[in-house]
Amino acid sequence: MKLFSWASGSVLDTAERLFWAWALSAALVLFGAAWMQHRGLWQALIQGDPSGISLGIVALSVLTTGWCGRRAWLLRQQAQGLSASMTTSWRAAWRADRRQAPDMAASLLSERSHGPHETAWWLAAATIKLGLLGTVVGFIVMATQIGRMPTFDIDQVQALLKQMTQGMAIALYTTLVGLVANLWLGLQLLLLDRMADRIVADIVAEPLPELGA
Repeated sequence: MKLFSWASGSVLDTAERLFWAWALSAALVLFGAAWMQHRGLWQALIQGDPSGISLGIVALSVLTTGWCGRRAWLLRQQAQGLSASMTTSWRAAWRADRRQAPDMAASLLSERSHGPHETAWWLAAATIKLGLLGTVVGFIVMATQIGRMPTFDIDQVQALLKQMTQGMAIALYTTLVGLVANLWLGLQLLLLDRMADRIVADIVAEPLPELGA
């Protein structure tokens, strides 16, 4: 239960649980990917979406998830820096900024703690936008098939319906993959943001040594 009540305990304990929760979830995703390969679902996805947008979303999600794991590890190191004399920690940088540029110290700390997350949030939003793009592409494929029909007798309509299923498959696959990827990445980034918030709160709340010391 401690793994999931991640916000309780010390900052370091929370950061440890966050990293290992990410590692566990990544392992489950890898298991799910292997299961999909065993069931032939990846092949169905490739055949159902010849545009390649769905695979692009998957690749983007994998890369962003890897970045989230690296970021969780970094936050763990920064949490360790709260109780250790690390010269490269946000805590040490905050103290130096308070002496050298007190008016900008808060902005610099915010940039160090949350700045890199903004790009990751943009990538997470891009997954759902790519899914919507795939929906548009799918409907364009269907509309193109309709425009190619000179007449509409029964046999041609049946052939048209078969051809239109390709466009519908593109629209559905890309939308589904985009939504799942966005939810998955959004959850990871939300937890990273909250962890960074807690580290920053502890840094700011810590009594500062005398500025002249």
